Amino acid sequence: MDNKLTPNELLSHVNQFWSMLDDMAENSPESYQTFMQKHMKEGKELLVPPEPHLCLQTKILEPEERLVFINICKWKRVPAPQTDAHPVPLIAGKLDDVSEGRVVDIAYSPEMLKRADSDQVEQDQLIRLAMKYIEQEHKVTLCHSYHIAPFKLKGDLHRMRKSLEGIQKKPEKTKTKTEGGDEKSLLDQLKSIALKGEVEEEPSLPIYITDESNAKPVKAGLIEVISNTELKEEDLLSPPQHKLSVYENESGKPHKLILTAELQGVRSVTGCDLSVSKNDLMLEVPGKYRLHLDLPELVNEETVTAKYNKANNTLTVTMVVL
Repeated sequence: MDNKLTPNELLSHVNQFWSMLDDMAENSPESYQTFMQKHMKEGKELLVPPEPHLCLQTKILEPEERLVFINICKWKRVPAPQTDAHPVPLIAGKLDDVSEGRVVDIAYSPEMLKRADSDQVEQDQLIRLAMKYIEQEHKVTLCHSYHIAPFKLKGDLHRMRKSLEGIQKKPEKTKTKTEGGDEKSLLDQLKSIALKGEVEEEPSLPIYITDESNAKPVKAGLIEVISNTELKEEDLLSPPQHKLSVYENESGKPHKLILTAELQGVRSVTGCDLSVSKNDLMLEVPGKYRLHLDLPELVNEETVTAKYNKANNTLTVTMVVL
């Protein structure tokens, strides 16, 4: 018997959930605030950028012999495998050119790298899985002898993060106009809603790569590749019209940041996903808008407030500068 929900049934469940949150906001503000703070805190982890962990140096043998550096990075957006028998998830960047040769970035979960730091065998397995992925993805043959470089990262931090995150350009910090576009179909909106809780961890069908050269532990034979292009499907959504203002105190120092965003078609604040860290902000309305801003000042994420004006469909986010 097929227990899958139809699109109409799924939309009905989503509307019931929104109504429940609206009722909570009106009848139990404290519970609503606790609920929102909990989910904002969980969402902030997904906004933490990847960090360098170690750098490997080896060679590309074919099609042309060149030095290659492999930046092994840790990123909270990458989940740890469910068990030792499950595939090891990773996110990979492009194979870029540098002055000394080429460089590629591979991100694993912090949990996996922490375990590898205390287990030389496990570290070698992760390294060889990364090399196997590079060979299959980029159609190259690597020298499987490597050494760990004395530095953690080849190239600059911005390039590495841009490569892994798949960001095309830096978001504007001031008001930008949006171009009109056709709304997504009901099924596309439902897909965005249904996958909201999973898209950061499992955005697409995994690719399994079998490592036949090392049959020692079960988990060493599989990689689950999380495609960064699939991960960033939501980037195709247009940003809403918005304005980020910096307010100064009497001494002329930045005191607070206020973001106003026009969200046409949004019924209430419960239809928005808002996450704020010390240095950036992410606002998403599934199927409609996506806005990612680098904040010009560091803010206290614990004191962020958000209000939604139904009369003019405007969300106002207030952030206190540290």
